[in-house]
Amino acid sequence: MNHPGQIIFNMNNKIKYIFLLAGLIFFVYLVADFGVDNIIRNLEKTSWYFLLIISTWIPVYLFNAVAWNFIINRKELPFHKVLSVTIRGYALNYMTPFFHLGGEPYKVLVLKNSIGLNRSLSVTVSYLMLHFLSSFLFWIAAIIAIYFFLPVSTVAYVILTVCLVVFTGIVFLFMKGYKRGVTKSFALFFVKLPILKKFSERVNNKEDFLTGVDENISELVGTRKKSFIAANIFELASRFVGTLEFYFILKAIGYSPTLLDTFLINAGAAIISNLLFIVPFELGVKEGGLYLTLGLLNYVPAIGIYIGLVNRMRELFWILIGLILIAVSKDKINKEEYQGVLDDGNSTI
Repeated sequence: MNHPGQIIFNMNNKIKYIFLLAGLIFFVYLVADFGVDNIIRNLEKTSWYFLLIISTWIPVYLFNAVAWNFIINRKELPFHKVLSVTIRGYALNYMTPFFHLGGEPYKVLVLKNSIGLNRSLSVTVSYLMLHFLSSFLFWIAAIIAIYFFLPVSTVAYVILTVCLVVFTGIVFLFMKGYKRGVTKSFALFFVKLPILKKFSERVNNKEDFLTGVDENISELVGTRKKSFIAANIFELASRFVGTLEFYFILKAIGYSPTLLDTFLINAGAAIISNLLFIVPFELGVKEGGLYLTLGLLNYVPAIGIYIGLVNRMRELFWILIGLILIAVSKDKINKEEYQGVLDDGNSTI
């Protein structure tokens, strides 16, 4: 009879091809649902600006990878590998209906062979926290910009102030999470839920492993503050560079936006999208968020539909790039290492 670890390993050895197949199926579905004719019409309307729009995400992914590289802090892991895994991870995230976290398990599995399961999990969780943290810092910056540069009503001022207080509080909680680690706390909390109680014994048996993951996370802020600050700077910079996408889209249809306009459009639409994260693939949410934000900035709200369509075309392009990188990658799961983790919960770091 096969050892349980052997069975699981045989399954996981095919994960790359499962991800690739699932991605290709979903990519074909998106293209069919979006409509080839619709894609062609929007490309013609956007003209050569579409090249600028998709090119904007080259420095975005580059900065994302630099931020993650500061967290990983391993010289034996070449930067081009970190960049490739970053793009692959985001491509899989785009294809996840809820929360957009489908690429995170893939990243853990790919890096595990190079830096060990414990370290791989901790740097992936740390970067995910950093990604969320930068979102709130980006939104705080947008609110401050509105205070200084845009006239707002008393009601809007009150709402913005409440949001500023809430977002600042969330940033504080993220910093506490970095100092103490969150993996063990979340795992123990979730297995108390009725639907997940059956996993409680398994999680309790892995308590030492989870503690090790949290120690790696807290080490980033505790002993590598410069790396933590640098990672935050690059991750936040990636969000500011991403605003250029909206600048080029608006230029393509005859507007003359300011960088402040596109910054606020990006931030406003992102806040609404994240508040309604439960909607699969953000269907209608992204367009609705753009509609509302554009109206507040005195643009024609209806162009939010067009901007949303171009955003999705850009996502399709980078999903395709990510799937190609998955297909050509030589990443495999090491049998002995994986089975050793299953047997005793340890990993080589």
